[in-house]
Amino acid sequence: MTIIAVTGDAATTSAVALAVGWPTGEEVTVLEADPSGGSLAGWLDTPIQPSLATIVANVGAGGGRSALDRFVTMTHRSESGVCFVANAVRARAAHRAVEEAATVVLPALAAGPATIIADTGTHRAGEPPSSALRVADVVVIVHRQASASPAAATVRIERLVEMVEELAHLDAAIVLAVVGDTPFDPAEIGAFVDQAMPDTVRMTMSLADDPLAAAAIAGRTGVSAKRLLRLPLMRNASRLAGVLDDLLDARQRSGAAPRFDTFLAQVGVVTRSTAV
Repeated sequence: MTIIAVTGDAATTSAVALAVGWPTGEEVTVLEADPSGGSLAGWLDTPIQPSLATIVANVGAGGGRSALDRFVTMTHRSESGVCFVANAVRARAAHRAVEEAATVVLPALAAGPATIIADTGTHRAGEPPSSALRVADVVVIVHRQASASPAAATVRIERLVEMVEELAHLDAAIVLAVVGDTPFDPAEIGAFVDQAMPDTVRMTMSLADDPLAAAAIAGRTGVSAKRLLRLPLMRNASRLAGVLDDLLDARQRSGAAPRFDTFLAQVGVVTRSTAV
């Protein structure tokens, strides 16, 4: 399987940052699979059509190769070089497209050779995981700290634990990415989540709160490609992308999920309650 689902706070920014920072030699595609409505086409200043709904409508009953072919031919490329498939802007249409994609398109992508980074938006407590989360090999939960208020940040961490609890039953590795380093160190947040849900989150990593990089990957500033990769968000995203890429490669070589502790020790990442 080759789908990495990104969910939580700033899921769109994080998914695009991972795509931009993906290791050289492989192009990945961002799939906007947020059932609450899409914003990626507007953010990247491209036409919304063809969209995920267009692909679903054009895939024959046979699925398989047809789904992959349609996905490839209907992929957009932004001026900043990001390959992506957008979702509908309105919530009802977006939700319908994601659910209809579950029958043919998402399984075909999960079994295909390419790496797909699915922006699944924010998982809402009490609701079942979206179809994109259910087929993912790895789920990256993005948690953005409320930096102005320790009390508010604490409340949001409790809600993070609730999200982890609801997604723990998925057949996927769960990775936690913490945006910002105040008021709490990301390692503290990882330790708190691990205490509440032992052995569920296998690594906690940091993503910088970096508005300049976010604007640059959307093509809205004059930041050069070379300078972009030096910005804090992209440095963090590139490291996370490299770890995820190695993880997927190890799973494909073995034909099964590798032992996480062994794998992470090989790439130098400390597991569970330690942030990178």
